[in-house]
Amino acid sequence: MRRNLLLLLLVPILVVILVGTGVVLAGPPVALVGSFVGSLVKTLGAAPVSAGVNGVSSSDEEARQVDRIAPSAPAGAEVTEVATAARAAAKADAEADAEAAARARAKAKAQAEAAAKVRAAAKAEAAAGARAARAEQRREDREKAGIAVVQGRLAELKYYADSIDGVSGTATISAVMAFQKVNGLSADGVVGPLTRAALDQPVAPALQGGAATRVEVDLTKQVLYYVRNGQLERIMAVSSGSGESYETSSGGTATSLTPVGSYIVERKIPGIREAPLGSLYDPMYFYAGWAIHGSDSVPSYPASHGCVRVSRADALWLYAQLDIGTQVSLYGGTYTFSAGSGAAGTSAPAGDTGAAEVDS
Repeated sequence: MRRNLLLLLLVPILVVILVGTGVVLAGPPVALVGSFVGSLVKTLGAAPVSAGVNGVSSSDEEARQVDRIAPSAPAGAEVTEVATAARAAAKADAEADAEAAARARAKAKAQAEAAAKVRAAAKAEAAAGARAARAEQRREDREKAGIAVVQGRLAELKYYADSIDGVSGTATISAVMAFQKVNGLSADGVVGPLTRAALDQPVAPALQGGAATRVEVDLTKQVLYYVRNGQLERIMAVSSGSGESYETSSGGTATSLTPVGSYIVERKIPGIREAPLGSLYDPMYFYAGWAIHGSDSVPSYPASHGCVRVSRADALWLYAQLDIGTQVSLYGGTYTFSAGSGAAGTSAPAGDTGAAEVDS
């Protein structure tokens, strides 16, 4: 009987151990335990029944003791539910992980696509910029080539003596203005359709004549002609006396007039000469304080105090050509006077009469 009681006690202990160690009691294991218990019961049932106390058999008493001592084993359905719940939880975790991974991949893909779009936009912008730069360069090249053609034509016609570089600088603008004046066009220094047409069929300058080497200043057209050995060498734009009144250095009043008549170059001063009425560049004096000189301001109309202004580049070129004694003839114009006539402006020369270093 003790042996049977011990076996009965071992059954629930075995079940508890298996559950505690994580062994899943489902399927064949459960059947095995059930088979074992059934065999044990049959064995115990076959044992002799001895009379117990008060007429109760020993087998019944042992059965009651087993019921009191041995805990009930978990039912197979409950174990199955636990396992199913565990598998469901694991599946849910896996699905959540998979979903998170999918979201991460989608985010990475979106970021990659956005980065690709940015790169594509930058590439397109760079390409557009390069195309615009090439187009601008072609435009500049065409413009430069066009200016060079104009410079070459003006050089042929004796209006331009600087380098043919395709750059529209002061010398080019001054040459265009001189050409426009001789051809009766608006002297704005811009080569428009009318100026281009005139360059193909220019008007021949009308010279008055004189010494074989001379300077003629047409005050009506506001241009200067330089003739050397009977050949026209240069045509320049000028600006002569404006006809306006001004205050002299002595406090008097004079009128901005330019002398007309035939004169000669009396003296020359290289470089800049600071006179009471302003700066004169490479002045070539032909009468008292009146001179042909370079200036930073040579508009298309009479604007000086009486001198004959030319561009600084033209003055520098002309200075090298004119010798002392070269004839200077001035004619036409509105704001003029004849030397010795006592006309307004003759008592106070509009140029420079002060002593200065003279290039003789």
